[in-house]
Amino acid sequence: MSLKEFIQDSAAIKTGLWFGKTKSLPALRSLAKFIGKILASRQSSNLIHTIKANQWVVLGEKLNKEELQQQALRVTTSQVTSLAEYFYYFQHPEEGRNLIRLTPEAERAFSDIRDQKVPTFILGPHIGNYDFFMMALSWLKIPLYVLSHPHPNDAYKEQNKLRASVGLDIHPISFTSFRNAKLALKEGVALATGMDRPLENPEEAKYKPVFFGRPAALPTFYARLCLDTGAIARIACGSRQPDGTFIIDASEPIVMESRPDLMEENLLNVEKVLKPTEEFIRKYSSDWAMFYPVWPEVIPLIENLL
Repeated sequence: MSLKEFIQDSAAIKTGLWFGKTKSLPALRSLAKFIGKILASRQSSNLIHTIKANQWVVLGEKLNKEELQQQALRVTTSQVTSLAEYFYYFQHPEEGRNLIRLTPEAERAFSDIRDQKVPTFILGPHIGNYDFFMMALSWLKIPLYVLSHPHPNDAYKEQNKLRASVGLDIHPISFTSFRNAKLALKEGVALATGMDRPLENPEEAKYKPVFFGRPAALPTFYARLCLDTGAIARIACGSRQPDGTFIIDASEPIVMESRPDLMEENLLNVEKVLKPTEEFIRKYSSDWAMFYPVWPEVIPLIENLL
């Protein structure tokens, strides 16, 4: 079994849970650092090429070869560490809860959802420990209807089981889940989804909003859902801090605007969402766990830097 096949298999989740249950947190972090170095050393792999291409764009298209390699190492180490910590805190929730800190904007966002029942769509870039972030929202008693990847592989299905086990209401994207999402908003439940993973068939994308200065085949369905329901959008994410705490941050409310032209309307609203997303990703670029090519045209452009 190749590394990619292992990661996409449910065995990867079972292995992670075993390590999280039997190993100490310092031991897991040391192991994660070692694995991160191994992954980053595979400089000819598609994974590392994709990480470098995405990071090159995010960091201003100016990193040289050595800087790009160092950034790839930071990304792989961050992501493996995040996975290790998630599997640990999943089984030691009392320790995980003690790490959570909210910024003032995050406190306002969650108060709006829980107390004021403001219809809200939480849009999460894959920054830091994304699964821990979602688990933390469940611990914080944020009522959520989560729209997930429409075609989950075996590992993703196992991940969804873990997410459901901590109280998250998970629904693969479909016409039915969209319909039920609208009903959930009426009942005071917030919607949530990841929003920075490129579409499976980017060449078929109807809309390609500008993201970090380049067109990108990203999901756009949330803009229509917000317009149809009157919901606001908020970007939210969480990131591990040097002192070990986990900071959850959120953007200000984003209100969608109607336009007579659907193309103009969709691009306008999606790009309103992507602007604050860019700010979060730049701030936590080493923790941006995006392993799919957001801009496929970039890899040939930076061939001499790979």
